[in-house]
Amino acid sequence: MKTTAAKSMFAAALAACCVAHGAMRPTPEYLKRATMYQIVLRNFTRDGNFRAAEAMLDHVRSAGVDIVYLTPFVEMDRDMDEAGWSPQQKKSGYHTPKNPYRVSNYDKIDPEYGKDADFKSFNDKAHALGMKVYMDVVYLHCGPNNVLKDMFPDAFQKNEDGTVRTTKWHFPYVNFESKGVRKYLIDSMLHWVRLGCDGFRCDVGDGVPIDFWVEAVAACQKVKPDLVMINEGSKVEWLEKAFDACYAFPFSFAVRDFLTPAVASKPFTKGKTLPYMMNHMREYEAKVPADALMMCFMDNHDSAAKYDGPNRFDRVHPVEAGNAGFVLVFLRRGLPMIFNGNEIADNALNTFFAAVEDIGRARKTVDWARALQPAGQKRLALIRTLSKLRHEDPVFYDGTQEWVTNGEKKNVVAFVRRHGGRAVFVAANLRQTDTAFLPQGVKLDPAKKPILSENVNVEPDGTCRFGGFGFVVQEF
Repeated sequence: MKTTAAKSMFAAALAACCVAHGAMRPTPEYLKRATMYQIVLRNFTRDGNFRAAEAMLDHVRSAGVDIVYLTPFVEMDRDMDEAGWSPQQKKSGYHTPKNPYRVSNYDKIDPEYGKDADFKSFNDKAHALGMKVYMDVVYLHCGPNNVLKDMFPDAFQKNEDGTVRTTKWHFPYVNFESKGVRKYLIDSMLHWVRLGCDGFRCDVGDGVPIDFWVEAVAACQKVKPDLVMINEGSKVEWLEKAFDACYAFPFSFAVRDFLTPAVASKPFTKGKTLPYMMNHMREYEAKVPADALMMCFMDNHDSAAKYDGPNRFDRVHPVEAGNAGFVLVFLRRGLPMIFNGNEIADNALNTFFAAVEDIGRARKTVDWARALQPAGQKRLALIRTLSKLRHEDPVFYDGTQEWVTNGEKKNVVAFVRRHGGRAVFVAANLRQTDTAFLPQGVKLDPAKKPILSENVNVEPDGTCRFGGFGFVVQEF
């Protein structure tokens, strides 16, 4: 009896220790099936505020979305000294100090977006529809007039000469060696959790010390045990100790850049082949914890506003190009994200620097008329189908994954998902030109009806012949 009791106590102590250090942090079950939707309030609607966004939540949910992720909506710094503006902020030409990622008060909603009651109403509506709400936290840096400056003399990191140390965006680095600052930021996270926030997307999370994230997660989980943390970063230790998911940068940019060679984000893949990029992705993902999820995207606020500009994929290609990419993003193992109108093939120019009062901002908001046009309707139908597969078919939400690599030299990304004796082959051609390959280790039956297929023919020997941007999802 004593031995059994001792073993039980030791096991409990070990478990507590592991959870406290994040090593065994359980990921909420719903996340495996989830689809996430990024909303940038400024360009999601013409009004650019919570009330207008709330009116669109029924549509968002109808696309099969489970999580709404809001980019920063807290108070922006109004400092007019352009020396403290980011290069992209200045380049935008809007001549405003208000940058959502240059925060002056982490606990206060910026009046541009509404009041506390408006956020609560938005949050309540999302929850009533069955969706979670995540918010962006920007803790690596802040605005020069952030309330931290007056609260703590050691709020900002300093250079050797005593001046404030700034990031490449020209914003002050937050000092995580300050106990006061750490407590304030954790209290701020708790504030939003108590207001109904279900998770956090952590901007440049790799740049914030892991011990801070571990401490913050432990505090928030006492209030919300199923809290979700997503890192805009790639450090494996961060996934092991504090985060449920991180950005699938290698995979997402490989798909984006080879699908749309004209995009300005080409520096991520310039001079590299698709097999090289996919091998780089596989080497990285082999290192991450088995239960961690890769957050995959075709678009995000940075790519749409900074990298792509007039070359957004739904501007320079037919809707079928983006559709091929979304098949891969949704059906691989991971957490897919839809950006601000992707589900209707929105192709408007995009910025998150235009203040609501700027008369020219409307030109860079989601063009909701696309939802009534053939391209938008085709995209929305596909997104709904893909979300349904993730919700209902265990091969996609709980299955293992194996990459099929021998089509990559021909611009085809492919993989197999397996679960309970079933195997499903997924592949998409990332170019507008025809191509063909015989998938290694896969024997497709041309007589078997695919789960999804467009512009692909399967020959008797299993060879797949892809037309431009063709894709296939077929059990074998």
